[in-house]
Amino acid sequence: MQKVLVIGAGNVGAHIINHGITKHIGAEFFLLDLNEELEAAQILDLKDTLLFSHHAQISGIQFGDERLQEMDVIIITAGANQGPGETRCDLLQKNNSILQSIAAKLGKLKSEAIVMLVTNPVDILTKSAYQIFDLPQSQIFGTGTLLDSARLRWRLSEIMDINVNHVHGYVLGEHGDSEFVAWSSVRPETTLNEAEKLKAEEDVRQAAYTIIAGKGATYFGIGAATIKLLNAVINDTKEMLPVSAPYPYLADRELQNTPLGIPAVIGKNGIERVPERKLSDAELEKLTLSAEKLNTLFTSCPIK
Repeated sequence: MQKVLVIGAGNVGAHIINHGITKHIGAEFFLLDLNEELEAAQILDLKDTLLFSHHAQISGIQFGDERLQEMDVIIITAGANQGPGETRCDLLQKNNSILQSIAAKLGKLKSEAIVMLVTNPVDILTKSAYQIFDLPQSQIFGTGTLLDSARLRWRLSEIMDINVNHVHGYVLGEHGDSEFVAWSSVRPETTLNEAEKLKAEEDVRQAAYTIIAGKGATYFGIGAATIKLLNAVINDTKEMLPVSAPYPYLADRELQNTPLGIPAVIGKNGIERVPERKLSDAELEKLTLSAEKLNTLFTSCPIK
């Protein structure tokens, strides 16, 4: 079985593993957290679900263990939350330091290893990870706008009264405030007017804020989205999923290496390829503006 390391035993990390077990992902999961008491408790709770899975395994692990060099996929959920009065630059600096520490403690990874970023700001941390991990860029990607696209599709399925699995469409750009719905990608085509489209787009953009205000954190959706990506890697499904990846078809060469939510073919090698999208002029402009925002934040924050 593939060895999958999940770093961070909080709600997100635990729900990723729980969803992987219940979805019968054939993997040996390892959970790592500096809080060993929390890690141990989560593992005990997760082991209680193994009877209801086909063949998953779960155990704890700590930095320094030689088995870390055997991991096929590393999923990073560990990170700090944005505190009162802190800017996104402050959050980026904190979580970039955590990412650097994780990489140093992991040591040398398998040359074929895949690194998946879940920690926010996910797009910029994905770019940081290119510099931190000694792996090809195609083997490093973030969860991007997969969760945002899921939020869009269930809303459209309710509006259109169609099974959610038969509604298609993408949210593109930053996993954040500059994301947008690529209405040209939505199938079946909707009869929504512009005001209704704007409302649907704003509902998707505000979803995380609403959830966090009500219960403190989001974890069901991102757990499921991460396992969707993990399944694509483990089973080489070659699915088109919107992850944090560079879009090489932007006109500005400086922006072409800025990861942002864009559909990519995901398989055993990570990002197999990023096909060019047929976007409207307005959508391409929004994607460019989102890339500019991310690039500006990355270059203006004094990351060390």
